[in-house]
Amino acid sequence: MLRHIKPGMLVFSVLYILLGLLLLLAPQAVADVFCIALGLLVVLCGLQSLYGYFKKDNGSIRAAVSLLLSLPTIALGMWALLCTVQSAMTFEWLLPLLFGLMLLVDGVVRAQSSFALAKRKGQKWWVVLLLSIVSLLCGALLACSQLLNNRNVDLLLLSGIFLLAEGILNLCCTIYIAMEFHALDRLDAAKAEMETAAAPEPSPEAPSPAPAEPAAEESAETDLPDVPAPELTTEPPEPDQEPTADAAT
Repeated sequence: MLRHIKPGMLVFSVLYILLGLLLLLAPQAVADVFCIALGLLVVLCGLQSLYGYFKKDNGSIRAAVSLLLSLPTIALGMWALLCTVQSAMTFEWLLPLLFGLMLLVDGVVRAQSSFALAKRKGQKWWVVLLLSIVSLLCGALLACSQLLNNRNVDLLLLSGIFLLAEGILNLCCTIYIAMEFHALDRLDAAKAEMETAAAPEPSPEAPSPAPAEPAAEESAETDLPDVPAPELTTEPPEPDQEPTADAAT
């Protein structure tokens, strides 16, 4: 089952729960931390543009544009770092927008998981799809939170409630989807074993034909023993015998 659990979804679920609790308990502290992080990011972007100005040719148009962009960016980042209270009040509208976008992305990812579960013919995939639609609606509501700004709605408190609910919901859906995929894998493995057991055994193979016997001439040649060749000896001829006087008498 563990191989079907997405670690990223678990991490985001825990982060949503923690962030939702922080927004419910100390919303102003979260806004201050957000402004500090945003100020650091803006200052780094401005320093990068300023570095690009000194790296390029000072007389070029791109260098002038880098200089014009770097100085206001650095000033805005320093203001966000030094004047935390004023910057938090100014950038407070960004927090619900950011949290709404996070919920929208999470809802889309969960909808994809429900479609994958439906493709495997899993049970209650439509419940996961409905919960993903709920996340999409909550994210769209937070992203368009400026429409509720004139109705005395605490947007940070509303964001905390939505994030806490989204974290718990995402955690439960992630575990349920992993359990369903694990059960489907076991069912597929059991079906494969049953099909293998029900399949007929293959018939034994016919014996291969014996190799053809060699020709008679070849066997006769091979059966003849090796006869040694006769040795040639050269003997000197015998000398002619002449008749003697005794034989004549």
